Amino acid sequence: MIDTIFYYLFYCSAVLVYGIGLNRTAVLSRSMDKTLFLLIIKMIITILCSTALTWVVILELLVPADLVELFPLAALLILLAVSVFVEILIRITTGFRTSEFAVSYLILLLSLNESTEVVNSLVIASGCILSFVIILPVLFALRKRIEVARPRNDKIKKKSLIMITMAVIVIVLGVWNVSWLNQGVL
Repeated sequence: MIDTIFYYLFYCSAVLVYGIGLNRTAVLSRSMDKTLFLLIIKMIITILCSTALTWVVILELLVPADLVELFPLAALLILLAVSVFVEILIRITTGFRTSEFAVSYLILLLSLNESTEVVNSLVIASGCILSFVIILPVLFALRKRIEVARPRNDKIKKKSLIMITMAVIVIVLGVWNVSWLNQGVL
């Protein structure tokens, strides 16, 4: 279970390898404030509840009817319902808007598609959420470092430097699996 979380957290990061929320992380890393915390709380609640409910719907309705190919539609409908409910609760209690849907839906589809049981699905979803959460402070620090090191009249866009740095991080995460670096190959 721990190895699955670490697999989807680092080596096969949902943000860096699958590209889930890559643009969203570049935008959200501009500032670390209370709305970001509420967005993360909403993502955690929405994705984990939707994953469990969708798994039950798949097992109880779609598998007996031999309609398993429709699980993305069932996941979409369940995620919409849970997301709207959690959004209403957050707006009533805090007054902030935390509208986030695309990243949550893609994480939900990834966790349902690559799991074999409900616990495994929840673990994969947790690893994907953690990879999204961990990359935000890294990109925030990177963004601040670029602001300090870059002259103000420089024409290079900050977002392109961040994307290049993210590509380097992906290469660094994947380089340990290169076969010629393994012991006994040379």
